[in-house]
Amino acid sequence: MPKSAIDVVSSAFEHTRQQLWAPFRWQQWIRVAVLGLATGEMSSGGGCSSWKRLGGAPKAPPAHGPFDPGRLWHSIDPALLASLLLVVLGGALVLILVWVYVSSISRFMLFEAVLRKQATPFRDGWKRWQEPGTSFFWWQLTLSIFGLAVAAILFVPLLLSVIAVLRNHQHPGPELLLAFLPMLGLFGLFGLVMVLITVLGKDFVVPVMAIDGVGVMEGWRRLLGLMKNNLVSYAGYIAMKVVLSIAASILFGILSAIASLVVIVPTAIIAVIVTIVIKGSGMGWNEYTVTAAILAVTIVVVLLLCVIALVSVPVAVFFPAYAMYFFAERYPALYARLYPPPSSALPIVAPEPLT
Repeated sequence: MPKSAIDVVSSAFEHTRQQLWAPFRWQQWIRVAVLGLATGEMSSGGGCSSWKRLGGAPKAPPAHGPFDPGRLWHSIDPALLASLLLVVLGGALVLILVWVYVSSISRFMLFEAVLRKQATPFRDGWKRWQEPGTSFFWWQLTLSIFGLAVAAILFVPLLLSVIAVLRNHQHPGPELLLAFLPMLGLFGLFGLVMVLITVLGKDFVVPVMAIDGVGVMEGWRRLLGLMKNNLVSYAGYIAMKVVLSIAASILFGILSAIASLVVIVPTAIIAVIVTIVIKGSGMGWNEYTVTAAILAVTIVVVLLLCVIALVSVPVAVFFPAYAMYFFAERYPALYARLYPPPSSALPIVAPEPLT
């Protein structure tokens, strides 16, 4: 009888211990941290970031006078502002697409790293998994577009109703919320379904694609065939994963916050000293100081992400391992890979696909 979602928790913990601490290897830790950051697995460990408004004016303010960000806002050409807005939005869209593409391929690389308890060099893993990762990327992109379209269909009627009430100089009352409560419930249910599809895709479809060498749709077909007679056990897996995710978010959120202080406290001290020096020299805010401030904030954010990723490495290993040990009990091909006979241990670098 296959082990339940509770039974394989100890196996996932032991797998994590063996991969990360038996023995401890910095190179392994850093590679997994990068893969966890790329795939988003480290998000279960919590995170933090801070944003501050920065401003400047084309004309330097008085040496000791207060900085007025309104001058900069009113002095900007609207056409230039619109162009900058389009550039920012376009750049954000491109960055999102690049991240989804990288995360799709990295998902297979992380699966292999956890399965073999060894993260191979990124170049080798990227070449090996680029084709299935690209296929997975197009599936994720299609799913995202579909989800946004359905969400817009469900959300737009609510938004239009609120706008109509505000145009009539009325305040939205409880009756408006009660009238759209069924629609809000449907919106929330749809969101849960989308999350469930995403979790099943990355936890179970990716292993099927990697081991059997099939595409996304064939991977889903095989997964649904495996799930058909085991829906209760898969529901237990989802419930258990929610509990484990909450516990990991609390624990690694605290650890990440403590580790982030190592970056934040020295940075805050340096920022105070630099601010005092700038004010004392009468430089004030200009295009150079604003650019330097933006660059400094960017560097600090990157350092914080690196610190959080390093702290959350156990999360990036545990949850893929947990999915593997649960799925291996129901997927013989993965079981054979996860529990190879001692005399035929698999090499670290394997041909494509994992068969």
